[in-house]
Amino acid sequence: MKRLLLLLLSVSLVACSSVPEEAFEVEKQTLHKRKNDKGESEFAFIVTVKATPRMELAKNKPVSKRELKEFAEFKRVEESPELKLALEETAVELLEQALNKESYCQAGYDIDNVYWRQRSVQLRGHCL
Repeated sequence: MKRLLLLLLSVSLVACSSVPEEAFEVEKQTLHKRKNDKGESEFAFIVTVKATPRMELAKNKPVSKRELKEFAEFKRVEESPELKLALEETAVELLEQALNKESYCQAGYDIDNVYWRQRSVQLRGHCL
């Protein structure tokens, strides 16, 4: 019985420790709508994430292996292609929610362009 309890406790600890940390937090999202010269509905959706501070190593003391590993694995949206792709995917999900909430582009939409800034992504497109 004790072994089973110990096994379950070990499995739950491993499962909890393998849950990835949120790499970024959405600070603001904005949906802009307009009609172009041809009368077609267009949109621009901007998602901005909170700033992630740079991680620095102490220069006046030796660095441990753990600190060096954390430093090597530390990523910021501004510098990481993987996080930019994840933010873009998150922005598409948030765009769908915003369009549904505003009852805009009910027949569907196409994203025509994606623009990047330091901490934000902008999706521009049109309604079908």
